Amino acid sequence: MEPIPFFHPLHSRCYWSHIRDIPDTGIPGPCHFIIHLLKDGGMKRWFTIFMLTLLAVILTSTTGYAQYKPGTHTIGVNATAVTDPVGWGVNYEYGYDENLGLGMLVRYWSPEERKAYESTGEASITRATYMVQLQALYHALPTSAWDPHAGVRVGYSYYDEEFSTSGIVVGISEPEPKAESNISLSIVGGMRYYLSEQLSLGAALEYFLFNDENYFDNESTTGVVFDLSFTLR
Repeated sequence: MEPIPFFHPLHSRCYWSHIRDIPDTGIPGPCHFIIHLLKDGGMKRWFTIFMLTLLAVILTSTTGYAQYKPGTHTIGVNATAVTDPVGWGVNYEYGYDENLGLGMLVRYWSPEERKAYESTGEASITRATYMVQLQALYHALPTSAWDPHAGVRVGYSYYDEEFSTSGIVVGISEPEPKAESNISLSIVGGMRYYLSEQLSLGAALEYFLFNDENYFDNESTTGVVFDLSFTLR
């Protein structure tokens, strides 16, 4: 008899289908499992669209009208690529002085639902990560429309995992949580370009020094964060 795989079907990362008896359970076989893993296929598409839009705007903008300034409030929306799936969120920064900006990011990741089927029912699992971080950024060129910056982010990530069944499911048990809520610490460096006094585009590379890598399907320790922001003066 072929053994049951050691990984739980709802946490597996491949397609598989087979018929077999379940040993040492007293449950008559065979049971037929078909495991579907729905991939986040839209990540590359959104990443490409954003990059092309950013390039087009920069190439058609001949003059910078504004720059980072102390005393301003910058609010925006962001997308974190390279992680799988893409994370979506909002960001805020206050110009504390000529070079130092203080702010916050709130982001959300939700991998596709996983399902496992038996002949008499099905089981599914949904996962979500909510990350809230405070940040401090150093702005090297406060008088330029190009705004290179670097800094640190620290906060907390809340992880939620829900297991549900419908019908009669006897061969699939609830798995152990894939990740845990914990502190998230990262360093970041990037560039912002001011299209006008109110509107700017940003891109930054983020490296997680401390973070549960299982928040992401690809277990990434890095992210590329794009944002579209508005500055209130």
